[in-house]
Amino acid sequence: MAGTWKRITVMASLVLIVSLIASLTAFAAADKRFDAKNGNYVTISSYVETQKIKDVGYGETMYVVSAPVTITFHGELSDEASIAKWVDDESLEYVEIKDNKAVLTEAVDYGVFPVFKGEARGDNDAIILKVVAGTEEASKPEPAPAPETAAQSATANPTASKVLVNGKEVSFEAYNINDNNYFKLRDLAMAVNGTEKNFEVSWDAVQNAIALTTQKGYTPDGSELAASGEKASKQVTQTTAKVTLDGKGVQITAYHIDGNNYFKLRDVAKLMNIGITWDAAAGSIGIDTKAAYADE
Repeated sequence: MAGTWKRITVMASLVLIVSLIASLTAFAAADKRFDAKNGNYVTISSYVETQKIKDVGYGETMYVVSAPVTITFHGELSDEASIAKWVDDESLEYVEIKDNKAVLTEAVDYGVFPVFKGEARGDNDAIILKVVAGTEEASKPEPAPAPETAAQSATANPTASKVLVNGKEVSFEAYNINDNNYFKLRDLAMAVNGTEKNFEVSWDAVQNAIALTTQKGYTPDGSELAASGEKASKQVTQTTAKVTLDGKGVQITAYHIDGNNYFKLRDVAKLMNIGITWDAAAGSIGIDTKAAYADE
């Protein structure tokens, strides 16, 4: 009998310990509710803490959550609702919302943009999340979704051409893809900064897009014009990067290379009305901010 009571006491102690651990875990990572208009709201699981960040267009508050994170929209969603995963400063990927829910597993930053029926973009505040690794399994990146159509792959060759900006040679990390030259947006913005054709590159949280603003000085982030000297060709796939020009959506082709989106030089030049020339004898590309863009 004494042995039986001893076993019961041990089991009871174990149950109490497990209950305490579960309670502490629930306390450390709880659900957080975000109220929207008209009685709608969003709940986000595994909330850990709130942090203050620099306001770059979508508020000074970031919510730290522990993966895996479930986001639930309570109310009838508009097609404008979205969840964006920041890949880098110039590109993002969208997370599928199914049956008013989405699960985040990758330890990166996300933007949740709730828009319910009858609302417009910007009616509700964006919810900025920093997802931190929970378990080892949860920290693994989400598998890339299968493309709806065949991926448009191509070979990217480092360009051997010299690039002259208003007559001055500038070193770029550029690639030639299908006989067109592709450059990083921020490199181009930096190269023409201070001229009559300068333009700003920023992030539009409301439209979830790379925002280009004409006739505005460029704000460097320190990554510009950093040439690695890479000489190897790469197999690359076309990406769909949403871009706005002075607030309006534009169609522009891009390829994702080594974590950056590369845009066709002539596409960007046409948007900014920058002259582009090719000197076959010298093997050089000319970027002339005093000239107007002209098709080839």
